[in-house]
Amino acid sequence: MGIDETACQELRSLWQQVAPELPRILKRFYAHMHRQPALSKMIGTQQSRLVSAQLQHWGRLFSGNFDASYLEGVRRIGLIHNKIGLEPRWYIGGYVFILNELVQLLSRKHRFNGMSLARKLSVVNRAVMLDMDLAISVYQDAFVEDRQRRGKALSQAVASFSDAVQESLEISGQASDALSESATALDEATGDASTLAIQVTTAAERTASNMQSGAAATEQLAASVREIGQQASRSADVARHALESSQRTKDSVTGLAEQARQIGGVVDLIERIAAQTNLLALNATIEAARAGEMGKGFAVVAQEVKTLANQTAKATTEIGSRIGAIQEATQQSVADMDGIGRIMVELSGIATAIAAAVEEQAAVTSEIAVSVHQTTDHTHSVVRSIEALTGSTASAAVAAQHVSDARQTLDQQLRRLKQDIDRFLTTAQAA
Repeated sequence: MGIDETACQELRSLWQQVAPELPRILKRFYAHMHRQPALSKMIGTQQSRLVSAQLQHWGRLFSGNFDASYLEGVRRIGLIHNKIGLEPRWYIGGYVFILNELVQLLSRKHRFNGMSLARKLSVVNRAVMLDMDLAISVYQDAFVEDRQRRGKALSQAVASFSDAVQESLEISGQASDALSESATALDEATGDASTLAIQVTTAAERTASNMQSGAAATEQLAASVREIGQQASRSADVARHALESSQRTKDSVTGLAEQARQIGGVVDLIERIAAQTNLLALNATIEAARAGEMGKGFAVVAQEVKTLANQTAKATTEIGSRIGAIQEATQQSVADMDGIGRIMVELSGIATAIAAAVEEQAAVTSEIAVSVHQTTDHTHSVVRSIEALTGSTASAAVAAQHVSDARQTLDQQLRRLKQDIDRFLTTAQAA
């Protein structure tokens, strides 16, 4: 740019004139920048800090010291511009605005000395152009480096993405195959479950029917048991009444035996009287024989009395034998009635035991009937549950079909995705 020591001295002398006006120039500069929405957004709330940095930079430029510190400052500015995305066109426009302000400033101050003004403007113009050239060069170098770095990162990202996509596609393919197998297994399982549910439903309905028949039979059995219990109770009552009648008969027979015994006593008395009468008739006959003719009539009477006594003795003997037979029969009847009484007592006990057993059996049968009814209800519940299971199985079959359809759709989408990714990778690698 032809900046020698003389030019550097000129810059240092000009700084005395530029420095007081530079804050106002920068104020107008940033007001101009804010008219551009993109630049205004970049500036934001950082204007005070940016003005301070600009004052420091222009002071370094007009110091005429183009050393390493200056170059580092220019480099830092270029990197910042690249980082925030400030394109060179805006950067150049900014230099043009500041340069115009400086030209106007110097023109006002040196308008009466054309040669001096031309020299000063030439020095300022070369310094500004040098500063802009260096900043843009740094910007471009940083931009190229950044682009290369981004390109490398993009290539690596594309490669990693390609590997990840390939792995994902393989996993998705495996998942699709597994989904297909699951759908097939689910379809088979729902088919088996549906068949089994139908079989179980049929068996449950048959069981329910059998349970209903069993319940009816159990109720009939309970009714029969109750009838048997009633008959057993009546039998116990009959046995008790028979026992009472037997006891009364025994009492009557015992009374009859007592009467027969008393009659036997009377017969004994008659036998003794007949014996005495016979003895008296014998004595009368003897006395009549002694009396002779006069005793014949008395002898006839004595003979009649004797005959009557003999007949009475025979009759009493026969009556006695009859009475003895009656007494034996009566005693046997009493013994038989005792045996009958004992049997009646046993029958009454047995009938009572039967009645108690039948009552207990009736209770058990009633419980069985209740259990059978409950089992029937549970069986119907099982049938309803199985019917619901059948419905669920049908829904599962529909779901299995949906899974199969979804798997086919997934396969199509995976193939399409693979094609799109291949095109993207090809385009990205070509770029």
